[in-house]
Amino acid sequence: MSWTARSGSRVRTRLLALALSVAFLTTGVATINVVSAQAATVITGVDVSKWDHSATSAFPAGTPIDWVKVKAAGRSFAIIKASERTNYRNPYFANDYTQAKAAGLVVGAYHFARPALPLSTATDQARYFISTVQKVGSFRDQKTFPAVLDLETTGGLGQADLIAWTQQFLNTAQSLTGRKPILYSYDYFVRSTLGNTKQFSSYPFWYARYTTTVPTSATIPGGWSQWTMWQYSSTTTTNGIIGAGDVNRFNGTTAALLAFADGRKSGYGPPSIPLNPIATPGIASAQLSWTVPNDNGGVPVNRYRVSIDSGPEAITPTTSFAAVGLAPGVHTYSISAENLAGVGLPATGSFTIDPYDVSTLPAPVIPVVEVFNPATNAGSEVNVVQVKVTRPTTQQAIRNAQVTVNITPELGNPRVPQVVYTDAEGIAAVRFKSQVDAGISVATTAGAWYSAVTKSSSVRIRPTIKAHLSVAVIRRGTSARLTGSTSTLLAGERVYRQTYSGGRWVTRAYRIVSATGTYSFKVTVPTAGRRVYRVVLPSTSHHLRVVSRTRTLIIR
Repeated sequence: MSWTARSGSRVRTRLLALALSVAFLTTGVATINVVSAQAATVITGVDVSKWDHSATSAFPAGTPIDWVKVKAAGRSFAIIKASERTNYRNPYFANDYTQAKAAGLVVGAYHFARPALPLSTATDQARYFISTVQKVGSFRDQKTFPAVLDLETTGGLGQADLIAWTQQFLNTAQSLTGRKPILYSYDYFVRSTLGNTKQFSSYPFWYARYTTTVPTSATIPGGWSQWTMWQYSSTTTTNGIIGAGDVNRFNGTTAALLAFADGRKSGYGPPSIPLNPIATPGIASAQLSWTVPNDNGGVPVNRYRVSIDSGPEAITPTTSFAAVGLAPGVHTYSISAENLAGVGLPATGSFTIDPYDVSTLPAPVIPVVEVFNPATNAGSEVNVVQVKVTRPTTQQAIRNAQVTVNITPELGNPRVPQVVYTDAEGIAAVRFKSQVDAGISVATTAGAWYSAVTKSSSVRIRPTIKAHLSVAVIRRGTSARLTGSTSTLLAGERVYRQTYSGGRWVTRAYRIVSATGTYSFKVTVPTAGRRVYRVVLPSTSHHLRVVSRTRTLIIR
């Protein structure tokens, strides 16, 4: 599926305000880490429909997807369009679903919503969708996602009717499958069309937002505290599928994916209350610790939310937390466990901070600073660097930390330094335009409870490349032109024209990128049929390899 983007988150002078300090550091020394965007823990998958079966001369009815290659390419799951309305079934659904599962992928199916009145059409579409999937598989199998509703059109319904229609579809799907469905939608649709309603925040959220900024609690709409899956690109290639397509990320580890997609379970929900909370007071601080809940809700707990004195929540993935910047007196705390199904009930308590001499406060320490660059797979004109600032011992987020980011592309002009602040997850993001690799300098400004850190690194960029055919249909023996463009910074580099033939891409010719960033190929075909083309810009010392969208030429 691919949506139409419209875009496509007390105390003395020596101490910080509690709102800023509950997540700051008190002890320990840490190293500075630079983390690859495609770390081993990132779980990705594809979603496909009939449009991912491009027609070629060898397969005029549509080229099959090689699901074994998709699995070998590192994808972990596949979600396939099953149906639309009550009169359309994806002709490739049954084959894709069974072959993807046979290849070892976690599989799922989605229904493209066509809302309409009366509201009973929601029930009808849900039944049609579920019956379509159940002809080839069961929602109660291992490695099978719950039912997915793809919601990105209104069908002319007003906001209240649209929300009611969606709820009725989800209720019906859950009743028929025994599992809570997944809701797919994009940012603008949730915020504007649905009025940013929180009515669906208890459902797993498949968030479509084509950006290289990893969504956080501060940026997700609709009351969700985190995403279950994130569709971050519609222009990424995957071996085994012709052309560029949708790629998604799962929010968790492989173990979490398998638990979430285990259809043998009756369902999942938020975790129970964290156990055995203990608060150990210190000088202007307290160390909190607890043990994992008895019931994780069927999906592994992936983080905890901690609040001091009913202040802003801070997030930590571990079962400990350092609260700092505390004035003498009694303080309260709240600790809630969270998984992909939601946030559980809190464990609460209190502790007392004794009077202290400011001169005895611990010295500031060095935080852990991680630099992420999701831009490496984006092929986007707008790239993003994300900086995460955390405590070294508990990995808890440091919120409202000031971060200065300098971007220096290897070619072209340097960027103006940008100052950003971390959110509740300790993450700050800087957007920048670059078509070539860039150096990055990240500096945190010292706070009362942590020292300044400066780290220099670099990121690799995948530039954009565009390709177009002058005509879509030609006669045998006549010509068409395959033209396109890339950055003027890449003038003088070679681009290669490839044709899909015999189940593989074959290079036919190359051109030199002009001073204006353009190129042009003449294409002449002596026989009738279809030809699928793409243009490849190879990797160099200044950028990563990038592939254009595929273009199909019909020869008569």
